[in-house]
Amino acid sequence: MKDVMNKALLFNGKAMVTVWSMAHAAQEGARLHGMADDAANVYGRVLAVTAYMAAGLKSESDKLTVILEGDGKLGRIVTCGEAGAKVRGYVSNPLTVLRPSEDPSALVGKEGVISVIKDMGMEQPYRGYGKVVKGDVTSDFAGYFLLSEQTPTALALDCKFKGGKCLMCGGAAAVPLPGCGEEYLVVLEDIMRNFTDIGSALEEGSPKELIERHFGHFDPVYLPEITPVYRCTCSRERTAGMIKAIGKKEAMSILAECGSIDVHCEFCGKNYSFNAQDIDKLFKED
Repeated sequence: MKDVMNKALLFNGKAMVTVWSMAHAAQEGARLHGMADDAANVYGRVLAVTAYMAAGLKSESDKLTVILEGDGKLGRIVTCGEAGAKVRGYVSNPLTVLRPSEDPSALVGKEGVISVIKDMGMEQPYRGYGKVVKGDVTSDFAGYFLLSEQTPTALALDCKFKGGKCLMCGGAAAVPLPGCGEEYLVVLEDIMRNFTDIGSALEEGSPKELIERHFGHFDPVYLPEITPVYRCTCSRERTAGMIKAIGKKEAMSILAECGSIDVHCEFCGKNYSFNAQDIDKLFKED
């Protein structure tokens, strides 16, 4: 199944439902980091909710960062998103596996913080916070949306890796919009109970098929289709810009101490190395 996100307005614009599948994007992220299946299952869920949030960004220059820092075995999980559901991310401990006796919540933990930073071209970026309470990603992010963004969100997320292969990754979300009355909220909540096992649902049908199956009788009005994609924005040119930003004096100091300036990208694993000749040329360009 191709990676795709479908959004539809319901009840004459009083609510919106989103269903998305992004196994290829999750596969690429896990491959770049050589993740164990257990780590990738959690990573994929966080990547999925990041894609959902990124799809709501309005401008091509808008971007967001999600940091999930629980007391579990995975450590810190960092993901970034750009408009159009372009995502990337990493985890502190990508080789983490669960012992047979351990609860899945041991990966994220049951105490911690969710931080979301949205840069939308304003003087100051938006910062939102939530708590890690259950360690299952879905419940904790639903809590974040309610408490930090004041958006009650019926949310379902799942990701399944087996033998290093992503079998599915994606989710479903339903949110009320201005003018949504209690009678519509009840209907939304009732239907979203059918998405408790969103993983199995996405293995059996495409996002649009699922919307049609469960919401088709409400005459959904579809918004333009979105293609989630894993995309790292690093490059040698951008790395050179970072080195120029620290100034020639600091760059020469690092060069004298280390012999070269080496920069590692956490999101895709690429390494960029600049020797004395590279640094000299870099600052001569000014």
